[in-house]
Amino acid sequence: MPVTIRDALAQAEASLLAAAIHPAAREARWLLDHVLQLQHSSQLLSPETTVSEPDLSRFLSLIRKRTEQYPLQYLIGSVDFCGCVLSVSPDVLIPRPETEYLVELFLQHPRSHTGALTCADLGTGSGCLAIALAAALPDSHWWAGDISEAALAVARRNAEENGVADRINFCHGSWFDAFPKDIRFDCIVTNPPYVSPRESLPPDVLYEPHQALFSERDGYQDYDRIIRTLPARLNPGALFMGEFGLNQENTLREYAQAAGFTNVYFKQDLTNRTRYIVIVNS
Repeated sequence: MPVTIRDALAQAEASLLAAAIHPAAREARWLLDHVLQLQHSSQLLSPETTVSEPDLSRFLSLIRKRTEQYPLQYLIGSVDFCGCVLSVSPDVLIPRPETEYLVELFLQHPRSHTGALTCADLGTGSGCLAIALAAALPDSHWWAGDISEAALAVARRNAEENGVADRINFCHGSWFDAFPKDIRFDCIVTNPPYVSPRESLPPDVLYEPHQALFSERDGYQDYDRIIRTLPARLNPGALFMGEFGLNQENTLREYAQAAGFTNVYFKQDLTNRTRYIVIVNS
């Protein structure tokens, strides 16, 4: 018996609600639009339109995976980030609103608008930071590194699809080891791993790459390494910004002061939680 869009959505919504997935109706709609390759609201079909058997099978398969807490963004295969459409897969961390706000804070800083800048994105993942900032700052040139070759493949594709590949060098390696040793930077951004391996995370987050989430020494190992190396990699007056976890401010301040930085301050996210470190190399 033919199944209509209305019936398919109702069945999917019931399954998602039973698995405590919210907002169930909206997620069901997004996944069906993805299967039917509907991109805009003007393309929405009548609720009485029937769904072909192959499309229905694929849709219900995606719904089943979502009821297992598999991330919606991986099922759809893309995410909107600061006006860019980025492909995402289990090889990369899913870009989040907190990281979008890091882009906004970076662009608000006067240093980011001082002409042709040589910039770095440490632990680029999907490439979200380097790509969004390269798009916003057409005079900037970026070096983006990651320890994961699979993540770099995703990032390179995203840079191509967003028209900034000619201004981003993607490099394989751990933190600054990914880049030529003689390069100093005018601006550096990062969203490194900062979650303690002992911390419990929601089930859907655990599908994301663990090396992009967890850092040893209670979440501080990678930040410690990055900040200790910063003095040798920053030009005079250079800007560093990074996202970090809740209640990590004091330890990161200690790291920055131990590295010799005196111009260090912190910014809050949109929920008034302290989430970003800012260092200006004086």
